[in-house]
Amino acid sequence: MTQMSALGHAAGPFSARIVVERDENGRTESASLDLAGLPRVDALLIGQPVAEVPTLAERVCGICPAAHHLAGIRALEALAGLTMLPPTAESVRRLLHHGSAVATHAGRFVSSHTEASRLLRAFGRAAMAAAGSPGHFPTTAVVGGVVAPVSAAARDELGARLGAATAAAMGLADALVADDEQGCEFRGADVALADRSGRPDLLGERLRAVTADGEVVHAAAPADDWAALIAEARPGRAAPRPYLVSLGPGRGDYRVGPVAQLRIGELTTFMARQLQERWLGAGGSARAAQAIMMLHSVEAIGALLDSSALVSGPSTTATAGVPRDEGVGWVDGPRGLLVHRYVSAADGVASAVTILTPTAQNEPWLSGLLRAVIDASPADGPDRLGLEDAIREADPCLPCGSAPPGTMDLQVDTVMIPTVARTEGR
Repeated sequence: MTQMSALGHAAGPFSARIVVERDENGRTESASLDLAGLPRVDALLIGQPVAEVPTLAERVCGICPAAHHLAGIRALEALAGLTMLPPTAESVRRLLHHGSAVATHAGRFVSSHTEASRLLRAFGRAAMAAAGSPGHFPTTAVVGGVVAPVSAAARDELGARLGAATAAAMGLADALVADDEQGCEFRGADVALADRSGRPDLLGERLRAVTADGEVVHAAAPADDWAALIAEARPGRAAPRPYLVSLGPGRGDYRVGPVAQLRIGELTTFMARQLQERWLGAGGSARAAQAIMMLHSVEAIGALLDSSALVSGPSTTATAGVPRDEGVGWVDGPRGLLVHRYVSAADGVASAVTILTPTAQNEPWLSGLLRAVIDASPADGPDRLGLEDAIREADPCLPCGSAPPGTMDLQVDTVMIPTVARTEGR
């Protein structure tokens, strides 16, 4: 078995291992999802032609291929010094990205809202196909633009389905916000991509970070500042513990994903923004946030269908800036911020690669969710359904997250941590 094919094997269908650390008195020190069997893909990509890294990353991390596709192409464009895309290329990429978000979010509700879920999933896939990516692995974006504009026929066909998709997304999101339950408190920051005005933008060029107390740590930071924005406390590890450099390790813990996307600023689409206001004043759970962001993407697709740039205009640009040795590309996917950083040698080979996934960034948040369940569990054993809910809340990009309720293959192991070991580890 090759290293690249080993990743899917290591993850395993619906399986997850939770490690609970306790002191000599039985008190919980920590609870975490074991990511040791999910190796970082960064090292597998070093030495490859840098132009091929995005495609390789898509296939190694096959759960979120559209996000990897766009983040990787953006990183290559940063290497080439490209900073501006034609409006048509920007519109087609947004259609692909929002379509992927709708399809991904819709799949989470198939057991509770079956009809709406299936309708929305089909709509999301139709949007991706209209953008030039009918299969699982996208083929839409190229360096400097996209392969082609959307055809008028594909636009019209998608437009004919928009009304039903909007009604389904609104009904589902409204129901989930109405029944929202209080999520577990997280004292770290929320990080998401935004436009220059600080509003959430899934394909934004700026990063916004806001603490739990509402302090804006970064208002609109560019990708070029990546090294000064985020660092890893455990570089290269499956659980690297990334943190906001300006706040430091520990205090700089943060989360990404739909909850963060809703907390960093006001949405730009009308119906989703109304539900966002209700959500902020209610429970604030991830499940309701996913539904709101799905509605937001449906509305965003509707706006794109009204744009003439989607179907006409130059699809690529020949204008290049000054080439660089390092390029950073990012997108805010349905699971949150995904970052590709490439360093290219003179011969065009990748000499360094960093792929920072939402799962790696949300590991501190997930650990807090798991610990809360463990602490509240009865003495005769952990609340397994509660642990499942915690994993779905943080939504790691692992097969276990798609398991129907009550069917996750959970292994809960307890490790005793002596006082000396805890002291030395601090």
